[in-house]
Amino acid sequence: MIQSGRASLTVVSNETDPARVSEILGLLPTSIKRRGSVRPSGRTLDHNVWTLDVGRSANTDADETGTRALHDLVSFARPAAGKFPLLPSDCNARIWWSTDSDSTQGGFVISADLAANIAALGIDVFATVYLEEASNNAE
Repeated sequence: MIQSGRASLTVVSNETDPARVSEILGLLPTSIKRRGSVRPSGRTLDHNVWTLDVGRSANTDADETGTRALHDLVSFARPAAGKFPLLPSDCNARIWWSTDSDSTQGGFVISADLAANIAALGIDVFATVYLEEASNNAE
């Protein structure tokens, strides 16, 4: 079963300033990385990155769908519904969602309501489930 997850909404652009992204979407990012800034690796970033991040969210007894972080992010981003097509053509918006399973099967449920809210935003979700490694011990 999914135990926790993380979710971020990113807008990557070659030219559009992150402040303009905030203006268009009506959202404040949790972080911005500007083109030309130096990465920890010493390389120079060749694009801007605008990010709205909800961080790690654990499941609760009331919600075992495994989608809490995704749900929280979509709720925070709801004011931007219908605004993503207004971003300049050099902008690429995506939701990044990852989860951690306590087994080698990582089942989760995307409810019809959550799917409808994602569809209202009009952006794709890129998802990864990290599975616990199977034990080599015979029982």
